[in-house]
Amino acid sequence: MLPLPPLYPITDATRPEALSAQVRRLGEAGFPLVQFRGKPLDAKAQWTELRAALADAAANGGWPFICVNDRTDLAMLAAREGLAPWGLHLGQEDLPASEAIGLPGLGACHVGASTHAPAEWEAVDPACDHAGVGPFRGTATKSDHAAPIGLEGLRAGCAALRARHLAPVAIGGLGLADAAPCFEAGAEALAMVGEVHQSTDPATLGWEVQRQRWRVRPPFRPGQGIVLLGGSGAGKSTLGRILAQRLGLPFHDLDDRIEADQGVPVSVIFAERGEAAFRTLETSHLSPLLATPAVVALGGGAWEAPANRDLVAVAGFSPLWLAEPPVRAWGRVGHDPRRPLAQGRSAFMARCAARAAAWSLAPTLLPFGRGPEDLVSALVAAW
Repeated sequence: MLPLPPLYPITDATRPEALSAQVRRLGEAGFPLVQFRGKPLDAKAQWTELRAALADAAANGGWPFICVNDRTDLAMLAAREGLAPWGLHLGQEDLPASEAIGLPGLGACHVGASTHAPAEWEAVDPACDHAGVGPFRGTATKSDHAAPIGLEGLRAGCAALRARHLAPVAIGGLGLADAAPCFEAGAEALAMVGEVHQSTDPATLGWEVQRQRWRVRPPFRPGQGIVLLGGSGAGKSTLGRILAQRLGLPFHDLDDRIEADQGVPVSVIFAERGEAAFRTLETSHLSPLLATPAVVALGGGAWEAPANRDLVAVAGFSPLWLAEPPVRAWGRVGHDPRRPLAQGRSAFMARCAARAAAWSLAPTLLPFGRGPEDLVSALVAAW
């Protein structure tokens, strides 16, 4: 099932703030995925804002992912300019998902659908990998919404979607107080419009929703091994050491193990043997680190290799993406001579954007501006 962040913010075109500025603000707050909803703006205004939002995200490491609501035509225009969005969200009267992903440039898109009743839960297009369930209650941001389904309806809808390996997203008039009941009912994420835009501190809202999901579904089991992945400068090693200590597990940094075995820094391996040779070393050194439960921090590119993902899955470790905005990561490691792939900002951001698809295959750990101690405390408290 597609891993989704716990809070899925949606733009609101009725607000005075431009849609592209909303996407940027939410990304800076720490949200890795934002839905671009442009209604009731006309097509030209929506395209102007969507293009600006996608270009800005591309220049900042592909952060945040952007899912386009309804407008398959605008998603195609973006793809033609090399700005294909992360996904599409399609309503019951929109183009079917299986046809949408066959359009030029949209084949890699994640597609979600809106569902409101049992007949729709059972008939979601097989091209979809997630679907909204609702509305939970009536909402002022969508005057033509279907009849509210409440908690029992949400529970039934989530069960039906999960049986088909679709990630359920609770939709419709949701706030922080709804987080725990919705997650207990089976929602993987909560879509919010009004609550997230009216909040004076959306990062704290995201943090609290994440903690509620962890309390219902902790991201790992006691005694289970954990693999931390993500970009250079995300803080994987720092977090890993603290987490391992709190859990009473060994900690391993894959890059450190390679350097100790080879007797030279990673930067020298890159310079003298090339990146391909280093990737081979990653896979050969990862396997023994997974022999017994531990916390293992991977280098930024390690998760792209299917062989490494397979090793982690076979070992029964829980992979977790420490999803830090690339701009913050660059501020920590840019031009660090010990990091051979962090010497130029544009190349660093392009690499983050290219790797994000692989990282997003794992559940997220979202710092929302918090330090590693806070993140570890929240993880451990989830038990």
